[in-house]
Formats: sequence, structure tokens, C-alpha cells
Amino acid sequence: MSKTNKKYKVFRYTLGDRLMHWSVAIGFILLAITGFMIFFQGSAFLLTSGLGKGIRILHRVGAVLFVAAPLIYLLFSNKRWSWLEVFQWDQSDLGWLKAAPKHYFIGGDSMPPQKKYNTGQKLYYLFVVIFGPILALSGFALWFDWFKENRFIMLLIHDIAALILVAFFFVHVYLSAIHPRERISLEAMTTGYMDQEYAEHHHKLWYDEVK
Repeated sequence: MSKTNKKYKVFRYTLGDRLMHWSVAIGFILLAITGFMIFFQGSAFLLTSGLGKGIRILHRVGAVLFVAAPLIYLLFSNKRWSWLEVFQWDQSDLGWLKAAPKHYFIGGDSMPPQKKYNTGQKLYYLFVVIFGPILALSGFALWFDWFKENRFIMLLIHDIAALILVAFFFVHVYLSAIHPRERISLEAMTTGYMDQEYAEHHHKLWYDEVK
């Protein structure tokens, strides 16, 4: 069945996909901002001042959003296992890695045909799938004092996972919302529909399946 439901647009993300994405994004932004504030403030400030307690509460709200949204998605979405595509790599991905530096930093249209998620998106989602659970589990261990005698180790694991995810998050935001040639893709995550020309050019293998 055709999914080109709007003129010059291709249907890409359901409402459930978008709600999950933005819930995780908001949760992660809260985690990142409050996490850096926690990192640079002393424990006395966080435990005794009103602002410090508020920061800790917001950090935990972000943690709940970051964890609950994908879990609800996995339980109720009929596309719950679509994320496994991040582990499926082929020759088109190797071609993307070779062509990406020139395409994104110099210009050019020599990118190989891609599936629904291009190699850059796969890399980002792969890091989220790996380091997201590490961030969450170490965070809850710190929250509930599960490993009091190894608290420093948990804190170190938590901070490393956070730094890696923050770095990739900035790259993701830049390529999807700021880069002048790529930011048109953001429309798909706000309306559910992607520009047809962009879809055909950047995700041709997927576009040929759904057009």
C-alpha cells in the first residue's frame, strides 16, 4: 500500500514513534543539563539548598522520561523491534562511511542509496542502545544506593556513558536540525511526513519500497 499520503510527502513516522522520540529527547536534555550542574556542584549544595534539591528532582524526572518512553514503546508499538536495524550493516553502509566526510563538510551528492535509517543514524542509535542502558542502570544504582561500597565506580561508569551520549547527541542535533542541507529531515519527526525529494535522495532503498 502506498504511503505517499500527502502531495510531495512520504509518510515516515507514526504518532507513537514521534511521542517516544520527543519524550526521550526531553528526558535526555533534562538529564544532560542537570547532570552537568550536579557534576560541577558540591554534594553539600545539592543536599542542603533548595536549588540543589530542585536540580536533583529534575534530574530524576529526566531519568524517568528517558527510561519509561522506550519501555512503553516496546510494550505497545507494533514496530517495537524496528530498532534492530541498527545492527544490520551491508555494503551500502561502508559506502556511506567513505562518502560522508565529503558530503557533509565539502558538498557533493555521491552518497550511496540508503535504507530507512542511513549509516549515521544507525551509528547514533547503536550508541544509544549500548550506552543508554548503561547510563540508566548506573544512574538508578546511584539513586537507590545499590552499591554503596562501589559508589565511585558507578559514578565513573555513569559519567563516561553520559559524556559519550552527549557528544553523539550534539552531532545528531546538528545533522538533523542545524546542517543547512540536512535540517529538512526534522520535519519527519514533527509531522510524520518527509519531503519526497529528500527521501528519494537520502533513503532511496526505503523510498522505493514505500512510494
